[in-house]
Amino acid sequence: MRVATASDDAAYWSIATTMRSDVGAMEAVSDSVGLAQGIVNTTYAAMETVRDSFVDIRNLAITASNMPQPGMRDVILPGFSLDPEYAKSDVYKIDVRMQKLQDQARESMMSASFAGVNMIYHSKTEDVKASEQVFSFVIGYSDGKVQKMDVKAMDTLLLNDAFGSYPTTYPGEFNPEKTLFDGNDIFDAPGSYTPASIYWYNIPLSNPDTGDPESYPVSKTQILQSIENHVVRHGSDRQGLYNNLVNMIDEKIQALTSKMAYVGSVQTALAMHDEKNLRMIDTVNRGVGRLVDADMAEESARLRALQTQQQLSVSALNIANSAPQNIMQLFN
Repeated sequence: MRVATASDDAAYWSIATTMRSDVGAMEAVSDSVGLAQGIVNTTYAAMETVRDSFVDIRNLAITASNMPQPGMRDVILPGFSLDPEYAKSDVYKIDVRMQKLQDQARESMMSASFAGVNMIYHSKTEDVKASEQVFSFVIGYSDGKVQKMDVKAMDTLLLNDAFGSYPTTYPGEFNPEKTLFDGNDIFDAPGSYTPASIYWYNIPLSNPDTGDPESYPVSKTQILQSIENHVVRHGSDRQGLYNNLVNMIDEKIQALTSKMAYVGSVQTALAMHDEKNLRMIDTVNRGVGRLVDADMAEESARLRALQTQQQLSVSALNIANSAPQNIMQLFN
């Protein structure tokens, strides 16, 4: 090594030491980028599962719309209770299959966690509101500064079980905490002045102890029963109502697809930063080598020259030693 300590060349040694320190930081950044990629890849995979589930839900809604209208014993149903007459119908069987797909999607959202980070599900136990949450990923190191990429939670979240903590005064009022599948979706019901409404996973209510607004999970939402009940109770057009339901689910799928596209762009950005960081590490390592390591070609040529010089010196010494003997032979 040409420069091993500061005494060999203070300037080169100082520069090389700083560059080695930068390499250490960049290697730590590379590990962080790998972690970020794991988080984002997990997010995207879960989104794919959710999207597939809701595509199947939409298709089942189309199937149910072509089935005979089921009977309904109770026009006014308490909460999400199951109507016994409706439970005998084929539409109910479709409703059960839809509920399983909803549960599958929810499980995918809740389990989409990598290294303790979940970008699509926000629980009530989070320390920060969903609207204020930011996912920050380390992507680089340059000029002594760590570079980060921020992703707003509301750009990726699909479900926020704490959305009901934001007080609203009327249905459909803007709620900055509401994500794609929170609360209810309200849509027109042809033939009726009363719009239809369905819930996917949670419902905003008041806390019975404090009176504060809060959201609570709903395990069985009976979506198709809500549609069929609306037809009986409010006289809406059944086929038109089903068409609007399918259109609303399509809008959900499109919104989810847009979020997936955004997450995909984050994946691409992380891959680019990872590649850039690895190239920088290689470049800096090469630079350090040029500063402090010996030039092997130059050192090899120098060694050959020294070996040749040594051989010539030995030959000259041999000649000098043999000269007196030659002179003595002449006298003899």
